[in-house]
Amino acid sequence: MNTRPLILLFLAGLFLFSACGPDEKAIQKANIHYGLGSSALQRGDPTSALRELYEAEKLNPKDPYIQHALGMALNAKGRYKDALGHYRNALDLDPKYTEVHNAIGATYLEMGKWDEAIQEFDLVLKDYLYLTPFFVHNNIGWAYYKKGDLNKAVDNYKKAINMNPDFGLAHYNLGIAYRDGKKPNQAIAAFHRTIVLVPNLLDAHFQLGKLYFEAGKKTEARKSFQEVLRLAPQSEAAHMARQYLDLLKKSVK
Repeated sequence: MNTRPLILLFLAGLFLFSACGPDEKAIQKANIHYGLGSSALQRGDPTSALRELYEAEKLNPKDPYIQHALGMALNAKGRYKDALGHYRNALDLDPKYTEVHNAIGATYLEMGKWDEAIQEFDLVLKDYLYLTPFFVHNNIGWAYYKKGDLNKAVDNYKKAINMNPDFGLAHYNLGIAYRDGKKPNQAIAAFHRTIVLVPNLLDAHFQLGKLYFEAGKKTEARKSFQEVLRLAPQSEAAHMARQYLDLLKKSVK
């Protein structure tokens, strides 16, 4: 009896089995390393995160979540091109993984590639099930602000605020855009809303002080600059606030 065809068939079966990916034990081990890596990322320790995530990748290289996490860790270390490579891997494995487009957009913001960032964020907004589109509009607004398009920046900040009225960062960014657009009253209103939502945001108090100073509203300016000193007396903003307060004292004499 010729057994050669049976042997070939058996070997083909082994090949197909091995091509299916890692076994269950390998996946479980990968998940453990992934969990440890994710925890390290949340603690702000991207180096430890990478150590765990690379182990996870060895065990389960076809997991898009591991690829995404690797991108996040590399991004945190400023290795943007390497991060983008892992994000692309994640999308190859799962083209519907919307959060990856958001991460790519954020990386492009870090790289100063504003148009590329906007393109990625627009892809995120096409997913109507995405839970935090207000973050995305805020990021798009920042990209347009850096491009010098204040109108589109303001439009996106307002969209973010309409979706989440308590989003303090969007109010602050809106204030910056209004300030640069020579609309001091709107800027003051935006910064006031910011400090209601985020009372300890130093820059918002400082920006208010400057706007009041420029408008000749000395009492309001003094109050804002004094709050800067209270919040962070050793900061660069506090150093500048003292200079403004000195000017205010001299103007009284």
